[in-house]
Amino acid sequence: MEFTFGYFRKNFGKKRIYADWAATTPLRREVKKSVENARKIWANPSAIYREGAEARKALEKMRAKSACVLGVKPEEVYFTSGGTESNVTIIHGVLCACLERSERSGVHVVTTAIEHSSVLETLKLFENRGVRVTYVLPGPDGVVRADEILSAVRPDTVLVTCMYVNNEIGTIQPVSKIGAGVRKIRAEKFGKAQHKNREGREKDSGKNNMREDDFENNALFPVFHVDTSQAPLWLSCEMEGLRADAMTLDAHKMRGPKGVGALIARRHVPWKPLMTGGGQERGRRPTSESLELVTGFTTALELAQRERKQKSKRAEAVQKYFFSQVGRELPRAVINGSLQKRLPNNINISLPNISDPEMAVLMLDKAGIACSTKSSCMAGEENSYVVESLGGEKWRARNTLRFTFSPETTRREINKIITILKKL
Repeated sequence: MEFTFGYFRKNFGKKRIYADWAATTPLRREVKKSVENARKIWANPSAIYREGAEARKALEKMRAKSACVLGVKPEEVYFTSGGTESNVTIIHGVLCACLERSERSGVHVVTTAIEHSSVLETLKLFENRGVRVTYVLPGPDGVVRADEILSAVRPDTVLVTCMYVNNEIGTIQPVSKIGAGVRKIRAEKFGKAQHKNREGREKDSGKNNMREDDFENNALFPVFHVDTSQAPLWLSCEMEGLRADAMTLDAHKMRGPKGVGALIARRHVPWKPLMTGGGQERGRRPTSESLELVTGFTTALELAQRERKQKSKRAEAVQKYFFSQVGRELPRAVINGSLQKRLPNNINISLPNISDPEMAVLMLDKAGIACSTKSSCMAGEENSYVVESLGGEKWRARNTLRFTFSPETTRREINKIITILKKL
């Protein structure tokens, strides 16, 4: 069944308001159609007979289209089950590639304290294996400082990972500045000439251009990874613009289907696969690819990046009006995160009068409004660790409500939400 606004109206009433786009976005009609068409090519892309070859050709066509949108090479695109798998895969991959070299003096990672749980939980597991991790706190506005990230980099730092947009409070992080800084560190550390020669080899070589001397003298590190899961609908995700070495994408955050995402890893990045047992995705992700899901991912990505500026303008107007109404009607509410450096559809607030945030969500649900307290992956957690990292009064981290809107949200719908919030 197509997950659209029509679905909500039909099943939950005409006045239903879906305001949880950060969790899952409605499937676009164009994406649904592309998925249905792709299902006609049903064979296994790994098969060598005619039907399999047809499926392989269609799959690689989607890979090339995704690569074109992102400004990367097709062989740098690896399809996964979603953002979580992509995050875990690249962190696991880089760290395992380093840890298996026993002669290395140490392995260190720099990240932020407000990353998605898939990043933080994976890093905790590696801390148990001796990996050292520096967690950089954001400012009170929910934005990390690029200079603080870069100053945390040490000679043994092998990975810097930072999300493009925070999934709870919608703040936009200075990833291009961080990426540029990481590149500068690599260039200065090993000499501009050596770095330039290595990049020349990357352009001219084949599939595997990682050389032993590059690995041994640390010339490939730190790797800079960016989780862009929340960004494609609103911000450019062109790889070079972000100055990233690896990037995570998730289809259902950009009006695509659930169960598919992508890991973009430049050819010079050393990483070990998370799974073994097959040759799919160039031996990096052994499971039969779903052509229909990959097609849905690619279609959603193309449309999101093509329309992002237009959609952002509409969403900004909605957000501005919501903020004005909060200031006027809910004077005790606290808006979490920067008012300027955030996605145009994200409103995250804390209300001091909420005794049970999840009960508040259920009350809003009963009134025809779908929203959340925090990240959907952290449902059931008492406090938001993201809001907690901002400092301020302790109640803010518990009493959070997150509204993430469609660009088509109306002022009338905003007024209805404000009316309900005043009654909580």
